[in-house]
Amino acid sequence: MQDSDTHNDGGGFHVDVALPGLERFGEVEIRCDLLRKMGLRSLVLAAPESVERYVDCADVVLACADVYSTDVVAELLAPYRGRLANWVTLNDKIWHMQLGVSDRLGISFPGKRGQLNCRIKPLLREVLSDIMPTQAFVLGRDEVTEARVAEIGQRLGYPFIVKPIWGTGGSYVEIIDNAEQGYDLISTVFAELAEDKDIHTFRTDDGRQWDPRTQLLVEAFVTGRELSLEAFVQHGKLTGLLTQEKYFWDSDGAYRFETANLCPTPFLSESEHAVIHSAMQEAVTALGVDDTFVHIEFKWDGSRVHMIELNPRLGGGAVPQTLDNWFGIDTRQMRFQLLVGEALPEKFEGREGFTLGVFVNAQESGTFQELEGLSWVHAQPEFSFEQKYLQEGQHIPPRDGSKANRVHWLYCYDAFYDCHDVDQIDRLYAETRKRVQLKFAEV
Repeated sequence: MQDSDTHNDGGGFHVDVALPGLERFGEVEIRCDLLRKMGLRSLVLAAPESVERYVDCADVVLACADVYSTDVVAELLAPYRGRLANWVTLNDKIWHMQLGVSDRLGISFPGKRGQLNCRIKPLLREVLSDIMPTQAFVLGRDEVTEARVAEIGQRLGYPFIVKPIWGTGGSYVEIIDNAEQGYDLISTVFAELAEDKDIHTFRTDDGRQWDPRTQLLVEAFVTGRELSLEAFVQHGKLTGLLTQEKYFWDSDGAYRFETANLCPTPFLSESEHAVIHSAMQEAVTALGVDDTFVHIEFKWDGSRVHMIELNPRLGGGAVPQTLDNWFGIDTRQMRFQLLVGEALPEKFEGREGFTLGVFVNAQESGTFQELEGLSWVHAQPEFSFEQKYLQEGQHIPPRDGSKANRVHWLYCYDAFYDCHDVDQIDRLYAETRKRVQLKFAEV
């Protein structure tokens, strides 16, 4: 343990967690530095072998044998009870631990109830049942029979959706088109979830035990344009930043995925934005979401909003860079301003036009060597920035393998173009997808 009082005590400690295997990205060090500049104290939980990495940047570093365990972390932090202000960020992989420890040690913060309502998808459906009603229910693993799946199809109609009860990056989401296909897909999803080592359970105050390995959320399929809103909530008020539109799609069997988006979409009017914003404000208020960024996936049919999910964080991938590109804002700094209650602007002025994002996926498996065709991308006058996800020597799994591995062939390379005319979309999309290819090492 390292504990230093050489810096401004800044009230209680803000707790950060260094996730094993992700230390090389340096995000914890960046966050500790930002806290220090704001006069706030940091406490970092790290694997024993990584403690020395954070000694110089954090006020306290604690060696933690298992950062995923509520019991282990609660015991480790117990001596600091009453001196813990908040978590620096609530992470998708460890939120169950963070909220569990918060309850045990009395760490209270705005939006804690909303975090739970958003992260456990059946709770989101329950809270929004009057505002944005959706036919949805939880299906237990032991309930799955061919007759039960056929009954669900009759009740909801085809297609319908099955998804884990909380986020797994879309890895296990399936669209069910008929009873025969549905039984096989749902059985396979449950079998693979049972083997997923990164999944944990959570018990809510009402005594319900939530376990993604044995429960799936089943929902009616809702039609409409698919969009997402990047925004933040401060003191209960929703402030929108950018609305993206998922514009082109591809599929792999029953799995459908986005291959291009427009941000901000040029295909929404000001009056449509106003209707969407009003509906989203009502939803985040009902859910209890506060003092956080939000990434809201939704469908829009021209008159009504249907929320697919709400994540109490920014969208992944290149979203922070897109916001910086559009507004010149530092989303890390904004996260800390939300954390400590420092007032943020209620309106942000961007540029003219829109950004087209084109996403390249792996078509085959192998050992990744390099990306080909980037010189063409970089030579386009519209080119703005890019996001690379792969490292040389990384293994790309086959598409017909485990659903848990979808992210490894799905996220390979993104190219972003600043456009002013919708006529630019088709050419840039088609040429990027054709020219940018993954080169694999020879076997």
